[in-house]
Order: sequence, then C-alpha cells, then structure tokens
Amino acid sequence: MEIDVLHRLEQRVDQLLERVRGLDAQCQRLQAEKEKLLEERETFGRELDRILAKLEEREESGH
Repeated sequence: MEIDVLHRLEQRVDQLLERVRGLDAQCQRLQAEKEKLLEERETFGRELDRILAKLEEREESGH
C-alpha cells in the first residue's frame, strides 16, 4: 500500500515537473518575443522621429 502511494506521488511529481518545464519554455519564448517587440518599438520610434524631423524641416523651408 505504501508503495502504491509513493508511486502515485512520484507520478504526480513527474507530471508537475513536466508542467514546470513547459511553463519555463513558454516563459522563455514570451521573453524572447517581448525583447523583439521592444526592439521593434525602439526602431519604430526612431523612424517616427526621423519622419517628423523631415516634416518640420519641410515646413520651415516652406515646402
């Protein structure tokens, strides 16, 4: 009987460890996606600043 309980506990622990590994992998993927999005936001911000500067330059020159 004790062996059955220990075996079930061992199986449950294994299941939980698999779940943790899956969540850890998902977390790593999400972190990589977050980093990518932050880089894209930064790039977009620089591009927007460049465009706005050109527009201001045109307005100032009368075009």
